[in-house]
Amino acid sequence: MKLFSKFTEGLHGEIKIPGDKSISHRALICASISDGTSKISNLQESEDVINTLNSLKQLGISIVKENESYYVEGQGFKGLKESKKQLYFGNSGTGIRLMSGLLSIQNFSSNLIGDESLSKRPMRRIIEPLSKMGANISGSNKDTLPLQIIPSQKIRGINYKMPVASAQVKSAILFAGLGAQGDTKIIEKSVSRDHTERMFEYFGASITYSEKETTLKETDKFISQNIEIPGDFSSSAFFIVAALISKNSDITLKQVGMNPSRIALLSKLVEMGGDIKVLNHSSFGKEPIADINIKSSVLNPCEVTSGDVPNLIDELPILFIASCFAEGISNFNEIEELRHKESDRLKAMQDGLDKMKIKNFLDGNVFVSKVWAMITQRQIS
Repeated sequence: MKLFSKFTEGLHGEIKIPGDKSISHRALICASISDGTSKISNLQESEDVINTLNSLKQLGISIVKENESYYVEGQGFKGLKESKKQLYFGNSGTGIRLMSGLLSIQNFSSNLIGDESLSKRPMRRIIEPLSKMGANISGSNKDTLPLQIIPSQKIRGINYKMPVASAQVKSAILFAGLGAQGDTKIIEKSVSRDHTERMFEYFGASITYSEKETTLKETDKFISQNIEIPGDFSSSAFFIVAALISKNSDITLKQVGMNPSRIALLSKLVEMGGDIKVLNHSSFGKEPIADINIKSSVLNPCEVTSGDVPNLIDELPILFIASCFAEGISNFNEIEELRHKESDRLKAMQDGLDKMKIKNFLDGNVFVSKVWAMITQRQIS
């Protein structure tokens, strides 16, 4: 990372962002159930990803790090081995939900747990579709953790209409679909992330997908692959907004993941008047990447609709901050899902804005952020 900053001179330089967390989870899991050894480069070594990695090791997968890359010896769709201990996923909703789908097709029992925060998050949204497929999966009497999965005699492909757009739920169904009889079809009300679909395709699955519909046909095996993880867009978001709201700034983020289901923030910031250029388009496997150049900008108010929310969900908090530097009132519609992440992100943002004397309030399902008079006419300097 090369980044230079002085209050009077702004932010300048180039930044190489760590690997994408969502793709890192999927790369580890898909490599573990492929036939052969896969090499994964630029894996994000966050606590969430490491918990997924450690769970796979507990399930008998050899994962070795050499020269900044990870080598994973795959054992096929049903080659995992029973863990003598509970599988701990810490704070990772992605890890536990994806692995629940995969563990539903194994011939042994599993117990999945997480930290205090994850233990409060809703698991009914995966229990219901997996049960419809024939999985024996259950949670607490409140449909929270711990999850218990016992072997099922038969997993069937299903046609499932998602009640809420969720890449985690969709992915849990797809991983279970790898061991299902018949096709698995998922229909969504709005667009969600398609990292799992792209990763399945890269490993050789018979899968087709569009913005709101995915069909996984019966697939016998995955073929091992070398995987380069793109830079994490959610991590990039903070640098993007920092450059936009800081005077005299000009930075470039290198090899950032540009999956269309992830970059809604860029479109929203450009709508607000952000000076953002996307350069040097390329790809890592099935995932598009590019460099992003950002310069200081005067921003207009933001309007987020319900259709924007699924692909802005992780970036909404930083978009709140950008809206505070816009000249006017910003509205965020139907963002209740923020309350059901690893923490109540909506309350956390309200508390933070209140402390900074930035007017904000909830009006039904609409969050309104009204700029603070002292910062409406200037950027940070």
